[in-house]
Amino acid sequence: MTSDIFYLVWNLIKAIIREFWWLFLFLILLKIVLDLRKKYKTKKEKEKEEIKEWETFEIIVNPLILQTPKAMEGVFNGLHALENGYLILEIVGFNQEVHFFIHLKKGFRNFVESQFYAQYPDLEIVPVKDWLSFLPPTLPNKELDVWGTEIILEKDNQFPIRTYEYFEEAKEEKRIDPIANLIESISNASEKEYFIFQLIIRPLVKDKEKKFREEGQKVIDVKLGKKEKKVYTWVDWVFAFFKNLLVAVAIPPVWPGEETTSTTSVSISVSSIDKEIIEAVNSKISQLAFESGIRLCYFAPREIYNEVSIASFYAYLKQFSLKNLNSFTINEETTTKVKGWFLKNRKLFLKKYHLFNSLKNKKLPQKAMVLSSKELATIYHFPLLKVKSPALVRGVFRKSEPPFNLPK
Repeated sequence: MTSDIFYLVWNLIKAIIREFWWLFLFLILLKIVLDLRKKYKTKKEKEKEEIKEWETFEIIVNPLILQTPKAMEGVFNGLHALENGYLILEIVGFNQEVHFFIHLKKGFRNFVESQFYAQYPDLEIVPVKDWLSFLPPTLPNKELDVWGTEIILEKDNQFPIRTYEYFEEAKEEKRIDPIANLIESISNASEKEYFIFQLIIRPLVKDKEKKFREEGQKVIDVKLGKKEKKVYTWVDWVFAFFKNLLVAVAIPPVWPGEETTSTTSVSISVSSIDKEIIEAVNSKISQLAFESGIRLCYFAPREIYNEVSIASFYAYLKQFSLKNLNSFTINEETTTKVKGWFLKNRKLFLKKYHLFNSLKNKKLPQKAMVLSSKELATIYHFPLLKVKSPALVRGVFRKSEPPFNLPK
């Protein structure tokens, strides 16, 4: 009896494959076409959002600056009001000096300046010509070679990195400024080497913000032992159809959403590590957040070009890693490195060309991550007074209002 049922089912399977093989092929091809269409639409939408007219400013840090990264968090909170467009913040090292630049869409200047001056009244924000305009139109070339990559989060966006509170101490002499690591590395570089840390930010608003918070809440619910209601797609229904077709002889059909679930209540104790994760995720999703991208670039004359120098970028970003939460990692698709031997040099050239083109034209990152204003302030802020590196360019003057009793 058992062998007869097996023989019947086997013949049914062969008949389905013989008659409906084209359907399986159609579904596979349909999935490929839909994925390609989605990528094409995403690319076109990103091109429409990219800004064509930019203004560039250099931020000159006063030597007596005392504000901690907490002040920069206030700047980012204010910049979150810019729901139209995006802006770019850069830390650039060349001529053994560190410069802070900001690139804005035309018309944003007054608003952005007010956010910085509200927290850093002693800054000077000076309009300058884009420093990248002094470079060759394309790189690499016969004289200069390029390395670069974009940075992404290792885990989901809802998990935060280590933030500035970890580096702060009650006593100023014990306080650590993580940005000192990057500045010191640049000061030891050659005058002809360029180091670029480019931060692209766009406020996370409306549906994207709602989705980010909902996904964060799901992470918390899972840690608390709450079951997530599964969302079924057309793939689940197609799979259920063929499954039911095969076993309908012996088992009644079961459709998505009809699976039997246990109603037994289970008490789940939350470990100390899970409690820490829940608090960290809850803290991040409660803050203002930005779609963010980090683009790193290093270029130098070929005679002194040395990719070992890029370790300074990795050392800087490594400080913000938390194994049980999140950390930064490179996006392999954008890194100027190729595998295999087939057309290796050509592929490497094209990767470097596209990376430099994205840097120069201030394009949006290939894959954005979500960072809170606190996380952004941790990785991009102005050095504390105790950072004494000769590479750091500081202003030698202070800006202030004239005396109220000045004779007219």
